[in-house]
Amino acid sequence: MSFFDSLGRFFSSIFGLAQGKTERATDKLVSSSADAIRSQFRKTKEDWSKDYQEMREAVAELIRIREMKSEEVKKISKESEELQQKMAGAIELYKKNPDERYKTAYAQLAEKSDKNEGRIKELENEIDEQQQAIERYKVRLIELQNQIDSLNKEEAETVADIISSQKIKELNDRLTGLSVDSSSKNLEAIRNARQKSKAVAKLSTELTGAEKVDLDKELQAAGSRSKHLAAFDDAIGGKVNIKNDPFASLPNPNSNQTIDVETRKVNSGV
Repeated sequence: MSFFDSLGRFFSSIFGLAQGKTERATDKLVSSSADAIRSQFRKTKEDWSKDYQEMREAVAELIRIREMKSEEVKKISKESEELQQKMAGAIELYKKNPDERYKTAYAQLAEKSDKNEGRIKELENEIDEQQQAIERYKVRLIELQNQIDSLNKEEAETVADIISSQKIKELNDRLTGLSVDSSSKNLEAIRNARQKSKAVAKLSTELTGAEKVDLDKELQAAGSRSKHLAAFDDAIGGKVNIKNDPFASLPNPNSNQTIDVETRKVNSGV
């Protein structure tokens, strides 16, 4: 398993988790409160920031390795230049003195130079591959940073959409009689208490009016009886005018005139 395969799987896992976090959180929090939604967004931002930091560290390590390989290429290249110089010196010395030592030294230097050239090509390929990977991961880092920055706006919009949708549904449910929340129940209780208080007040007023009417009738009746009794007492005591005396039409037993009149009526045959 190469370093690049491991790093690639790491980044793929990070981005896969990052892209799915908000969707899963939103599904779970559709019926939650605004505070719960904001709390989940804060947690998501913290997780993404942690992922971003880990990714940056991984890319930084990749850049460090690339720089080390670049330094190795420079070192080998410098060594190859020296080998070329030594090879050229071996040829010059061999021309002046065809000693087999110079020929053997040249062969050894050439073999080492060839190995250096092969190593340089290998390193250059790895550096190029790493550079391309670094550029891809830098793009992904920028994308993740933009996602983190956009979470604030997304949080506000999500809270507004979800909470308003909940309130609209609750309102529609109340209008259709499917549900009644605690506030509506409390308001209904207040309304019932108001109607009850008004009914009690109305009954109290009606009862007070009835008592007053009954008292007026009682007073009137008592006054009427008192009036008649007073008239009776006055009549008995002779204080009542003759015109109003109920006994005025009766014969006066003390009047002689009345007796004589009645005697003449009997004698005349009337």
